[in-house]
Order: sequence, then structure tokens, then C-alpha cells
Amino acid sequence: MHKSLPSVNVFSELHNEPSSSTVPYAKLIENAVDVEEIDVNLYKSRQLWTPLGARGVFGGQVVAQALRAATKTVKSEFNIHSLHSYFILPGNNQIPILYQVERIRDGRTYATRTVKAIQRGRSIFTAGFSFSVKEDGITLEHQSLMPVVPEPEILPNDEERVKSFVTHPDVDITPQYREYLETKVEERSPMDYRNTFVPKPEKFDKAIKSTTQTIWFKTNGALSDDITLHQCVVAYASDNALIGTASRANGLSRSQIGMMASLDHSMWFHAPFRADEWLLYEMESPRTIDGRGIAFGRIYRRDGTLVVSVAQEGILRLSPKEQRRRAAEKISGQKIKSKI
Repeated sequence: MHKSLPSVNVFSELHNEPSSSTVPYAKLIENAVDVEEIDVNLYKSRQLWTPLGARGVFGGQVVAQALRAATKTVKSEFNIHSLHSYFILPGNNQIPILYQVERIRDGRTYATRTVKAIQRGRSIFTAGFSFSVKEDGITLEHQSLMPVVPEPEILPNDEERVKSFVTHPDVDITPQYREYLETKVEERSPMDYRNTFVPKPEKFDKAIKSTTQTIWFKTNGALSDDITLHQCVVAYASDNALIGTASRANGLSRSQIGMMASLDHSMWFHAPFRADEWLLYEMESPRTIDGRGIAFGRIYRRDGTLVVSVAQEGILRLSPKEQRRRAAEKISGQKIKSKI
């Protein structure tokens, strides 16, 4: 653990091996989304991770584990096509989450499940999942076009971006902030995220105002051919940076945000994909209001096929200090107007 930072489970510490380098990163993410069956329709988490500075367990991990639990209760010919979930309470990474599956319907072409995530007897998360078999015959098809962005191989990963920032001669940061940045990189290590926007190294942590962002991602290492595993890993990764797009749309820096947390998360699975091959995540936030922001995402295979659509609303509140600053500016502006 990092001694000067709050207690946080990072992936390099989630196993009993003597060195993190001896454990394949792909195995770490596989364990992170997996659940253990303890009774009929009842499962529990194997691992839980609380991101640095977060109120509770990473939401994407809870979505992925709930999907994993629901998938274990349907026949192999059924594949997930949509999920709709709500985050109710923060999860505690010190105790397992129980996932209670209810088999709502098993039809010929569709199957429906609901999953309730429970800790200490309280529901912290609930979700509905719909599975389907492949349609026979000729079907309609259209999709949006994948945006043209730089290829992932020429983009720096998170570790490289942080290293360029902290070693830049014009950057003067505290040891605590340096350690914070290094830990943020380490705790996301099983996934390789590469933002297509690459600022100058010295402006790495500066606020950017844009309603959109695009990020390439994949696992660090190869996964098995289990299609349901790839679906769970993408469900996990889809919660990364999505509601942050609403913050980005307002040009907020990290210090200006008082609270940012997911309220709900929906996904639609359109076509096959592999989570260990590059996927492009296109995100857009059209609206923030009343302490909430909404964001939509599209995930494309590298060949341009739209494979997943995502939607999320989350809490987005200004810090008390930023609220006071803006309130003072508003009052000052009103005084100036009254004098004119």
C-alpha cells in the first residue's frame, strides 16, 4: 500500500504472488469481473476495487460482476443485448458483494434477469439484463460512422503521459501530488487507456473544455475466447471517463469538482468484439443541470463496426470553494449591472 495516501486496493496488490510482474495483467482483470457461485441464483464478488479518492467500489466493476452473475443463469445460446442499472449506495471493498439473480423470463428467443447487489443486508445496486439468441433471416442494419482519430500505437498510454508530466522541467508539483498521479496509473494497470487528445506534457492536468472525447482501450494481455468474459470486461471499462465527459464539457479542473459519481448505467450490445483488441470509445455530454450530468458513448471495433452503445447520468457537483467563488462573481456582476 502507499503509506502517505488513503488505503486503496490497486491491482498489483490483489494477489498473493511475490511480484506483480509474475501475474499476467489479463488474469487480473478476469478476476476483477468474476463472481463465485455460493447458492442457486446467488453469487459473490471475488475482488473489489475502490479507485483513489472515490466514495466506493468502482461502478464499472459492479456492473461487470452483476452481468457475469446474470450470464451464468442463461443458456449458452443467449447473449446479452442490453442492460439498465442504478447505483444506490457506495460499495465497500472490505466485504464481498452478494449478487442475487431473479430469473424473470426464459423465452424461446429472449431471456430476462434482474440482479440485486447486496452488502450488509442493504441493496447497493440493481440492474435488469436482457439476453437474446441470434435472429434468423434477413434483418435491417445501419450504424453511425466511427470518428477519424489517431491510431492507438502512436498515442501515449497513461503511464507515459504521467511520466512526461512529472519529469517536465517546467512542472513544479508536490511529492504528494506526484504520488497521487503515479498511484492513479498503477491502479488502472490491467487496462490500457489512450486518450486521442494529447496536450503538451506541462499541460497534462489543465482543464479542457469540450463536450466530446475519444479514448482507445483494451486489456493489457490476451484474454480467453469466452465471449461473455469480453462483454464483462467492456462493461467494466465503459464506466471509465464517461461521466467525466460532463465535467470536461464544463471545463472543470479536478480541484473544482466537489463530487462526481455515477447514478445509472445502460448498455446495448450490437455486435461481437474482443476486449483484448483495440476498441475506440467515443463519448459526448449534451447536458449538465441541477447537480447532474449526462453522457452517451459509442464503442467501435477498429474496423469501424459499432459494437456497443452506452448511456450514463451522474452526480456532478462543484466543490464548496468553487461554489463560493462563483457566487461571489455572480454578486459582483449584479452590482456592476445595477450601476450601469
